[in-house]
Amino acid sequence: MKRSIQSRRGRLATRLFATAVLGLGVAAMAAGMVAPAVAATTLPKSKIKIALVPGGPNVYFAPWAEAAKAASKALGVTVSYVVPPTPTFQPSVEMSTVDSLVAKGYNAFAIFPDGEASIVPLYNRLKARGIPIIDLAGCTSDPTPAVLCFGTNVEASAKYQTEVLTRAMGGKGKIGFLTGLLTDANTVLREQGVKAGVAETNGAVELAQIVSNIDSPSAAPPAVESLLASKGSELTGMLATDYYPSVAAASILSKNAQFRHILFIGQDNDPTVMSALLSHAIYGTMLQNPYGQGIVAAHLLYKMLADGCTVNPNAPFTKMGNTSRFINSGYLFVSQDLAKQYSGTMASIPAVTNQVLGETDKILSCP
Repeated sequence: MKRSIQSRRGRLATRLFATAVLGLGVAAMAAGMVAPAVAATTLPKSKIKIALVPGGPNVYFAPWAEAAKAASKALGVTVSYVVPPTPTFQPSVEMSTVDSLVAKGYNAFAIFPDGEASIVPLYNRLKARGIPIIDLAGCTSDPTPAVLCFGTNVEASAKYQTEVLTRAMGGKGKIGFLTGLLTDANTVLREQGVKAGVAETNGAVELAQIVSNIDSPSAAPPAVESLLASKGSELTGMLATDYYPSVAAASILSKNAQFRHILFIGQDNDPTVMSALLSHAIYGTMLQNPYGQGIVAAHLLYKMLADGCTVNPNAPFTKMGNTSRFINSGYLFVSQDLAKQYSGTMASIPAVTNQVLGETDKILSCP
């Protein structure tokens, strides 16, 4: 995963990058709308400074730090991971963080947007200065100055997660749903995915309760405890689509045998979640590809600055939520049988990232 990547320009560079980077993964993409143009520019490596900016402190984004280091070494440019100090993902804090980076000479950004629209004024300012922006792990709404969005198809992932849980439950029963922050645009999409999965059962599965706005280390444990205290005896299954609710549920179910009748599918591969999976205290977890997100974003932004590439108007995008310029970074279900394989590793889906890197020439138009 930390193997160095050859850095050359043009199509050969893309193929070498895609072959050498480990920890990356499979994206299905379809045609979408034309991306907004960013003025072509060519900069020497010494002038290129790329920032990967999450919405705030959250363990999910930690692999971006390793991706930044790997990309910086491979490409020979500055790639930094900078976390805004806002646990509640406040747009104003994120915007001031980005503004300070611009003042330090950063000229390309991959950003998890705090809100679908709140950060757009910042994006407009960046675009006016010729600074390209990629939405990463979350999308702003069209029309947006972001050239594209690269992240998990969270709606499809949540629907699939619900379908897997439904099959494990024998096709019937009651489900509790734990989800994320209201400031996260992905929360609505995940809820839509879960509801779509439940609707497929034609009433055989009931969504007993939705508990949202709990993706933080302080909010998640009491929320899970409250749900289990009030509805634990009724629930057949439970799922979480966010990091901290998954950790809290895995910990509580591991310690309380009276709730072991509840089949639980969590999110990501935190050690607490994987330990619960190995001990069969939970049924499974969904893995995402944050490391690959960081690698792909850094690579695309580098090509834009170093080679003067722009987004291809015929790029193979698909639509997700309110954006038509979306590329899926991948997801997969990790069962008890696969727990050892994914325990203690960085969250990464190698096949998807290599697939996307291999399609760089379709995503970008280069001189």
